[in-house]
Amino acid sequence: MNPRVGSDRRTGLALVGLLVLLTFSPAAAWGRKPPKQEEVKVTLRPLSASEVMAILQRFPEMVPSYLAEQKNDTGLLKYLFPFKEVTSAPMERVFPGVRFYQGLDRSRSCGAEYPYLIAIAGGRRYMMPGKFNHLLLNGGQKVTDENIMALARAFVISAISSEHYNSFPEITFMDATRTKMEAWTTDAAQLRVKIDAQTQEWHFNVLRNQFDGVSRVNEKGLIRDYLLAVVESLPNR
Repeated sequence: MNPRVGSDRRTGLALVGLLVLLTFSPAAAWGRKPPKQEEVKVTLRPLSASEVMAILQRFPEMVPSYLAEQKNDTGLLKYLFPFKEVTSAPMERVFPGVRFYQGLDRSRSCGAEYPYLIAIAGGRRYMMPGKFNHLLLNGGQKVTDENIMALARAFVISAISSEHYNSFPEITFMDATRTKMEAWTTDAAQLRVKIDAQTQEWHFNVLRNQFDGVSRVNEKGLIRDYLLAVVESLPNR
């Protein structure tokens, strides 16, 4: 990638965050018309021990090498990989046939637990939301003016799913706007989302028909930046 493009990407994310800090209010950003709200139903289904073992046998690299002697210890592996299947209509619409699973990293010596989300499509797995573009392109899709809002909603759900395990928040999409895309478009799509009681704005940059970066902010400032890898060529299927 051209170094200047990489620098511009980060500068664009920083500018989005600054602009939102200056203008974050329902009236300024979205007008005075009450936004149309869509509450999203997300279902979490804990997997059985046999389902967990089936995933680990399919992707044996997920099991750390120091557990090689326990690779058939169903009880231990079920504890270390307490997968929950995540389903929601917005993700099913844009990724039909893809299965999403929440996990909880309990393998670290510090004792802390870290949630994560994986997507499984065919014989491949993708860490989400970081590998969102890989999943998108390997499924023969790309970001367009027609589907950007649907993909942005799917991204939000995947990001939230990767950060919450024991207590999943309520997600309500409140309003959305988009800008006609070019080769690289800063703020190509904007979503106003209510996460439990907190209203947030999610701003999406696009580069070569992929999500280049996402800024997530509230009235206090930046919550998180997601700088995604842009796939240079379509992965082998």
